[in-house]
Amino acid sequence: MNHVVLVGRLTKDPELRYIPGSGTPVASFTIAVDRDYVKKDGTKETDFIPVEVMGKSAEFCANYVSKGRLVAIQGSIQVSRYETQSGEKRTFTKVSTMRVQPLDSNRAKSDNPYQHNQGFEPNFEPSFEPTGLDPQGFQAIDDDDIPF
Repeated sequence: MNHVVLVGRLTKDPELRYIPGSGTPVASFTIAVDRDYVKKDGTKETDFIPVEVMGKSAEFCANYVSKGRLVAIQGSIQVSRYETQSGEKRTFTKVSTMRVQPLDSNRAKSDNPYQHNQGFEPNFEPSFEPTGLDPQGFQAIDDDDIPF
């Protein structure tokens, strides 16, 4: 099974081209994905992953997804092997994407990050009301109610 789901930010605007003969649109871009662990010095490492999208999703990306946008992608890993003109053998790995879902608002259209945009985000206003949860998201428990 070859299935990958990634969440990251575009490092530059997608490049759109069309396959000669068929006219199929293809968009290419790179996303930056932080690794899950934190190094001893408190920093995270980031991987820069090449992505290729075909068909209507490619045109969507070219029109509505831009540098800095947070996206989720779903697809498969493809490994291409080729030989350079000088005879060196090379390998190129990319994610061939079936789905692209923007996860944040289009900043170019609005300076308000809470404004509803094209059905990609829930329309909400930030609330600073106490939630009864500690900073790590756990429900506070009254120790007097514990039977042991």
